[in-house]
Amino acid sequence: MIKEFIYYCKGGINLKYIDMDKQIKRRKQLFSLYREFMGEAIDDNGGWHGNETEMNVREKIWHCLALLEGSEEQIKRANTILGLVTLDKCHFGPMNCMQLLLKHESSLTPKVIEKLEKYVEASLERLAGSNIHFTMYNDNFASMAAFTLLTAGERFGNKKAFNAGAEKLNQLKERYMRCGVLMEYCSTTYLSITILCMAEIFTYVKNQTVRDTAIKCEERAWAEAASHYHAPSGHLAGPYSRAYTVDTLGHPSGLLCLLYTMFGDDIIINPVKDMFPYRKGLVIHHGLERLMWPSVIWSCSGLCHCPEYMGEMLLQKTYPYTAIAKAECLPSLTDGYRIDDITGEKVSINNTYEYQGTSGPIYTYMTEEYAMGTAHSQYHDGGLTESFHLVYRKKAPAHDITDAGVVFSRYIINEKLPESIIKYSVYGEGDGNIGFRDEGRKFGIQHKDCSVMAYKPKQFEAHNIWSMKLSLLFPCHFSKPCEIWLGREKLDGFSGESRDPVTVFVRDGSVYMAYTPLQLTDHGRKAAVKVEQTGNYIMISFYNYEDRARPFDNMELFLTSSGFIANMKSADEIGSFDLFMKYINEYSLEDNIECSQGSYTRWIRYKRNDLDINFAYSPVSEGIMISAINGRPRPDPVFYATGINNDRLPFLQD
Repeated sequence: MIKEFIYYCKGGINLKYIDMDKQIKRRKQLFSLYREFMGEAIDDNGGWHGNETEMNVREKIWHCLALLEGSEEQIKRANTILGLVTLDKCHFGPMNCMQLLLKHESSLTPKVIEKLEKYVEASLERLAGSNIHFTMYNDNFASMAAFTLLTAGERFGNKKAFNAGAEKLNQLKERYMRCGVLMEYCSTTYLSITILCMAEIFTYVKNQTVRDTAIKCEERAWAEAASHYHAPSGHLAGPYSRAYTVDTLGHPSGLLCLLYTMFGDDIIINPVKDMFPYRKGLVIHHGLERLMWPSVIWSCSGLCHCPEYMGEMLLQKTYPYTAIAKAECLPSLTDGYRIDDITGEKVSINNTYEYQGTSGPIYTYMTEEYAMGTAHSQYHDGGLTESFHLVYRKKAPAHDITDAGVVFSRYIINEKLPESIIKYSVYGEGDGNIGFRDEGRKFGIQHKDCSVMAYKPKQFEAHNIWSMKLSLLFPCHFSKPCEIWLGREKLDGFSGESRDPVTVFVRDGSVYMAYTPLQLTDHGRKAAVKVEQTGNYIMISFYNYEDRARPFDNMELFLTSSGFIANMKSADEIGSFDLFMKYINEYSLEDNIECSQGSYTRWIRYKRNDLDINFAYSPVSEGIMISAINGRPRPDPVFYATGINNDRLPFLQD
C-alpha cells in the first residue's frame, strides 16, 4: 500500500509527504507500550481486570486493534474479546469494525469476520441517512460515516451505500470551498478524527475519484492543524469549537498523539513522555484505562499523509504569524431542567430563545513566546467553546508541558469550580474533569496581540442566583505565574480584590498579560475584581453580582454586560514589565447599552495607541452590527495563514 501511495502521489497529486516509515515505526512503538500497560486488562475469557470501571464497546475494539498486532496469544485473545462483545448502535463502532476487517482479516476467525460484517451491513442504512452530514453539531460522525459507507459499499457491492458515502465526502469538499476549517474547528479531540478518516479512505477505497477527494480533504484538515500548532509551547493554539478539560489545558489528546506519530519528539507534549506512564498532575478524561489509553491506539491506527510543506508550517513557523479562517455553526436551542429548591424535584426549562446560526472568522496571532486566539462567536450554545484561548511558554526553550502555560475564560454562576462535580440547571450533574461549561454567551474580535471579548450571562440559572462573574483561569498543575498586579498594587501571593473595575496585570517568565474589564453591570457586589487561587487554578474574576440568592428575569440577564480586553507582549517586544503596564494603561474605553425603538444595542469601542476596535451587537438577538479594526471591517478570508499561498490549497482556487 505504501508503494501504491507513493506512485499515486507522484502520478496524480505531485506532493511530497512526511516519511511513512517513521510513522509506522512510532505507531508500533505506541502499540507496544499500550500492550505493556493494558495487554492483561481483559483476560482470555473476556473478563475485566483493570483498576477502573470496565471499558465500553468502542474502546474494546480499539484495544483489539493493538492486540492484533501483538503475539499469537494476544491475537487469540482479541478474537475472544470480539466474539463476546455486544456490538450495539454507535457512531464509532461500524468504522472501527471495518478497520478490523481491512487491516486484520487474516488474523480473525471466520465467526468474528461474520459477526463484524453483519454488524457493519446492518449499520449502513442509518449511516447513509441525511441526518448525518458535514454541517451537523458532531461533524466527526460524518467523517466516520463516509469511511464506513465507502469501504463497506465496495466490500459488499452495495452501490447505494457507496454513493451515500461519496455524497457525504463531497459535502466536506463543498465545506472546504466556502470555509477555512471544519465545523468542529481546532478541536484537539475531533480534528484528529477527520484527519484519520480521510487518510483511511485514501488508503483503503479503490475508486480513484473518491481517493483524490479524500487526500485533498486530508490536506485541508492538515492545514487547519498546521496553521494553529504553536511548536514553541507544544500546544495547539485556539480558539477551539469544542473543548473538553483535557483539550482546554493542552494535556495529551488525540491530535497530539497523531502529531507524535508524524513528527516524533519534535512534539514536546506527546504520549510516550506523558502517557506511558501517565504523568502525575495531568487531567484524566473519562478514565485512563476506560478511554485515554485505548484512544491512543485509535488516534494512530491509520497511516496519514501530511504534506512536507504542511510539516514545515507546523514546526518551523516564521514569527509573528497570523491565521484567519471562516467557520460556520448551526443555530441551537437548549432545553433542560432545574432542581426545585424546596421539593428537590426536576422542573422543565424550555429555552424559547434560539441561538443564531453563525458564519465568521476565527483569528489566531502567534509570536515565538505566545499564541492568542479569538472566535467571532461561540460554537452551538457555547458551553464548551474556547472562544478566547491563550497558550505560551514559561521558559525558552520549552521541553515539555511543565514549561508551558494556558489561559481561558468562563462565565460562572454561583461560584462553580473547575475539576469538581457540578450541578447545572440545564445539563444536570457534570464532572469538571471532563468539561467545565461556560455559562455565558460571548462574542470576540482580535487584532494581533489584542482580543476584545464581550460577555453576557445565560438565563438558565435565573431562578436562583447568588453570584455571577466572568473569570480568567490560569491552570497551575505544574507551576504558577511569577507575579500579578491588581491595578497599581502588586499582590503578595495570589489573592486580592478591588471595589473598582481595574486592569489586572500578569507576568509569567518573559510573557506579559493585561486583562481590562469591559463594562461590568453592577447588580450588587462586594468587589468588582477578585484574584484567588482555588485548587489547580488561579482565577481573575470580574463580578456582576455577589449577594443573597434571588431570581433574575431573562431581560435582566440579557442586558447584563461583562467581558474583558486581553493584551499581550513579550519582553523581546516591549522590554520591561513596567513599560508594558505603562503602555497598556494609555487607553480609552466606551461600553454602553442603548435602547432604540424598543431594541437594544451594546456599543463597545476600545482605543490603545495605534489600535481602534469598534464592536456593536444586540445582547438580546445576538446580531452583530459593527466589527471593525482601525475603521475597517475586520478581515474575513476563507483561509489565510502567514506564508501560505491559497492557490496551493485544495478547493480554494476560483
